[in-house]
Amino acid sequence: MTVVSQNPPSTNGIAEALQSFAGRPGAGIFLFLVVFLPVISFFAPQMLQEANLAGILNQMVFIFIPTLGMTIVIISGGIDLSVGSVIGLSGGVAASLLGVGLPLPLALMAGIAAGAAIGFLNGIVITRLKVPDFVATLAMMGVVRGVLYVWTSGVPFRNYMDPAYYLIGGLRMVAGKLTLPVFVALALLLILTFVLKRTWIGAHFRATGSNAEAARLSGIRPARVKLMAYVASGTLAAITGVMLAGRLTTVHPAMGAGYELETIAAAVMGGAALSGGRGSFWGALVGALTLTVIQNAINILNIESTWENIIIGGIILFAVLIDRAAMALSRTALRGRPH
Repeated sequence: MTVVSQNPPSTNGIAEALQSFAGRPGAGIFLFLVVFLPVISFFAPQMLQEANLAGILNQMVFIFIPTLGMTIVIISGGIDLSVGSVIGLSGGVAASLLGVGLPLPLALMAGIAAGAAIGFLNGIVITRLKVPDFVATLAMMGVVRGVLYVWTSGVPFRNYMDPAYYLIGGLRMVAGKLTLPVFVALALLLILTFVLKRTWIGAHFRATGSNAEAARLSGIRPARVKLMAYVASGTLAAITGVMLAGRLTTVHPAMGAGYELETIAAAVMGGAALSGGRGSFWGALVGALTLTVIQNAINILNIESTWENIIIGGIILFAVLIDRAAMALSRTALRGRPH
């Protein structure tokens, strides 16, 4: 009888797979989240309960969807500080039109169109008037927020809720403990991932963000690409705004304030490079989820609000450093690998 000897499985394949994973945008943040959840649940056991985890997902989407738009802009070499104001104004447009009797679909479409128009205006100011992205969107943030305050005279929109709006806003469950905005976010993630990875649009976003002049010499029109990026950002912020108006059941003039910083943080935590050319929608998901988990943990642990910003900022910085270290180690290992 012939005995066939088998060599023990090599660990090289496992090591290479781990190095490849570590080199992906947001991988270090994901590992941080995997460690953070069990550790924090030791102090707050309800953290990992089904109801709380579902609540985290249902809340996370309102950061994640505008982060998708922010990621597109960052990949193309820009930044969008008007996101929070667009969320507020788009929700206000939908709420006000519902309040005067316009059918829900038309009111929502008008709110989303308003966000897309603001994104288009951002793109025109940046590409045609040559105003730096930071300055243009910072100015737009102030103008749009000011419009909402003047329009409302500081009084929130109320009494506009339609029965179907409770479903759209995520106040009613559609599958177990999950709400409709979760499935909207999932659909957007899959569609945009396909666009970024499988179409010329994604390639043009990355090329423009990496080197706009080189992209132009290659036949790409960077101005058109950046315009598309800002329209996408405005549209995704508006989708968030019209859903958030349904979730809150009122639209306060300050609705959406601070979202621009949260979306930038989530995108960067997910591996997007502020220098442009690099970013991942799945990384953005991990970044938004991590940010929401941190906020949820602070609430569960009843930490004083005066400490909240310090803790969130510190954890974000720590998580980003972990992600950058993981990517650096991966690149070092790949350079040292024999060819």
